[in-house]
Amino acid sequence: MSVPNEIKRLTEEVITSFDAGIGAVGLLIEKGLEILDGYRREQEAVNGSLRDSLASIVSLRHKDFDEVMSRILSFQSKREIEIKTLIKGFLAEQREITGKIKRSLEAGIFQEVEKGKRELKKMIDQAKEGILSFQQEQERIRATFAQLESQKDKLSVMEFKKVIQDLEEELLGEKPAASIQQSA
Repeated sequence: MSVPNEIKRLTEEVITSFDAGIGAVGLLIEKGLEILDGYRREQEAVNGSLRDSLASIVSLRHKDFDEVMSRILSFQSKREIEIKTLIKGFLAEQREITGKIKRSLEAGIFQEVEKGKRELKKMIDQAKEGILSFQQEQERIRATFAQLESQKDKLSVMEFKKVIQDLEEELLGEKPAASIQQSA
């Protein structure tokens, strides 16, 4: 086989590999988004159970529970939207960069291929960092809810509020609103 034909064949194989990789990443992203939705439903169920339990055990009104939990739940919802946007943007950017790499390969501009590969690596690293941070936050929330659920029979309203305030401070990096502190 001649050198130009060999280069063309190798280029086509690389392009096919990139296309397959994008397809696989797309499927992983869709699965990840489904997992996020399932995780949110699980958290909502635990939150509802905890809300009802605390209402009956320590006479914490649903309205008060909702007020105490509002910042955490708002934070969680906001972060979920951010991570979904990050993931969807990641796939779109990956397709764009891969398209550039394909065009560079087809044109024989190999230095552009290396530039594209560096862009892809940087983008992957940023996405990993964002997803890891989100996972750690969600695990912290899940662990706190599980702790509260396991202690609901011996938990006072003040203890409940303190646990949530500590979680808010950890996740949001700020002290909870004064109205919540005063009602404790």
